[in-house]
Amino acid sequence: MSATSAKSLDFDFWEFVCCSKCQLPFNSSGSTVPFWLTECGHVICNNHLSPDQTCAQCKSSGIQLIPLQYDMEPPMSEWFRSVPYMLDSAAYAVKFQQESMASQIRNLKARYQQQRTYIDQLKQDNIQLKRYEHVFSKKFIDSSLTLAYMLPRVNEMLTKQLSDGVNRDNEPATFTNANGKRPMIDVPHLSSPRSGATPSGPNRITLPPGQHPPQLSSNQATSSSSYNTTSPHLQRPGTSRFTQYATNMPLR
Repeated sequence: MSATSAKSLDFDFWEFVCCSKCQLPFNSSGSTVPFWLTECGHVICNNHLSPDQTCAQCKSSGIQLIPLQYDMEPPMSEWFRSVPYMLDSAAYAVKFQQESMASQIRNLKARYQQQRTYIDQLKQDNIQLKRYEHVFSKKFIDSSLTLAYMLPRVNEMLTKQLSDGVNRDNEPATFTNANGKRPMIDVPHLSSPRSGATPSGPNRITLPPGQHPPQLSSNQATSSSSYNTTSPHLQRPGTSRFTQYATNMPLR
């Protein structure tokens, strides 16, 4: 307890408590008169107590009364405590409340600094995201326009190639590029590798009935007689000598 509160022990307010009407002291020696405390804030001795519950000091009617004694309950007991003691108690209460609020304020301030740093980082990230969004949106629009421009032309070119029946293959070029290599180029060619008609063979390889072979010279006759069956491959159907032999053979 402080020095002020220690000195307050020498000062007792109860020695100044008296009746508001007749000034009869409350702690007078040998006094057995009861005292009352009114709700309007006056001390009345039992000698001036009005039967109609009217305050003898301020004439307020219908007031509530409680017996005046040393061990009353708050807040009435606080009215009779010395002012220095009350100020000392109030100072402790103020100090307790101030320290509690200061601790909470420091905690909130630390949390504010953390959140402020986090918010600043989020702002920077948001700005960066907006830049990326602008760049990607522009690239997407450019790609969409390019695709919309190229698709009809590619479709038209493929349709023309299919209608013309032309295929293109990659073949080495006849020239070289800057690296000394022959680049691959598209070379068109017809869908069919055969450009001419396939020749057809003779309808018959023997003389029809009633047709005589042409007259040949003696050398040809000798040569024709030499086509004998001594060589089996000469009589094999499908060979050129077999065809010549069958054409020159006389009919019997």
